[in-house]
Amino acid sequence: MRVIAGSARGTRLAPVPKGVRPTSDRVRESLFNALGQFFEGGGVLDLYAGTGALGIEALSRGSGLAVFVERDRRARTVILENLRRTGFAEKAEVIGGEVEAVLGRLVGRGERFHLIFADPPYRIAAEVGGILHRLRSLLAPGGRVVIESGEAPVEGAGGKKGVTRRYGGTFVSILGRSELTMIVAVCPGSFDPVTTGHLDVIRRASKIFDHVVVAVGSNRRKQARLSAVERARLIEKVTSDMDNVSVEVMEGLLVDFAREQGAQAIVKGLRAVSDFESEFEQAQLNRTMFPELETVFIMASAEHSFLSSSAVREIASLGGEVRGLVPEGVLETVRQIYSGQDGKIQGS
Repeated sequence: MRVIAGSARGTRLAPVPKGVRPTSDRVRESLFNALGQFFEGGGVLDLYAGTGALGIEALSRGSGLAVFVERDRRARTVILENLRRTGFAEKAEVIGGEVEAVLGRLVGRGERFHLIFADPPYRIAAEVGGILHRLRSLLAPGGRVVIESGEAPVEGAGGKKGVTRRYGGTFVSILGRSELTMIVAVCPGSFDPVTTGHLDVIRRASKIFDHVVVAVGSNRRKQARLSAVERARLIEKVTSDMDNVSVEVMEGLLVDFAREQGAQAIVKGLRAVSDFESEFEQAQLNRTMFPELETVFIMASAEHSFLSSSAVREIASLGGEVRGLVPEGVLETVRQIYSGQDGKIQGS
């Protein structure tokens, strides 16, 4: 592999580490021809960076700086070597970790990029759909997002997919800011435990919004039987059939979390009119801190209007039957944890 054009043209890159699938020289050349070949300053973000070839090509063609995100340690070592070979080490930052977590930190830093590459391993290609809303928050006006995959993309919930080109068995989609426009909602709660009422609200919200982020917070008023991470794991289990729903643990203020997620709305379920007063006050407070954030209330279905996590906890603690009150996929876990007999999920 080599740098195709620009100031580092012809520089040979380090050998590709085992398990990394780099973008071929031919595809890179065609891609940058489609993008306009050369750039004047601006930042580039290379996600699932592998060898860093895409970000380095952009630097060679005039990008001012680059951030490379790669979780594999061996691949990060190769990126650093390639930056040394091309002389771009001073213009680059290499970050280790999971892409979604790193994106949250970059949003928090207020970063903006003119070019974003997302070239995940084909086995996790579907993960990209869950981060598009974050990419929009990071994309500078007039910027482009480039997504590489091994199959033709299907239209997402927003109906936008940009321009896609095929190079042999590789599909490359180029999206502008308008193609990344997604209406993202945050559905917050302690979910201690998640109930069938919660799941109903989440499912209905997923049919309204392009993407729903379930935000699992800690219950500060009392000691939860499960940690926020364990509660999030249970929700992931019962929402696995909803492609546009993701689950995150929330720390700090809800408005800060919503801003990091690129959300435009908060979704809250209302069981009865008595719920509205306190929820209305909270919605007004949130809007004071984040004026662009709306709150959408979804009325609970009649069969769930009596249901709450506290009621489930009490019933379970007294040995009562909670079937039908919690999703079937977590029924046995709820029986075990909230019966008072145990405090840990088996296998965790």
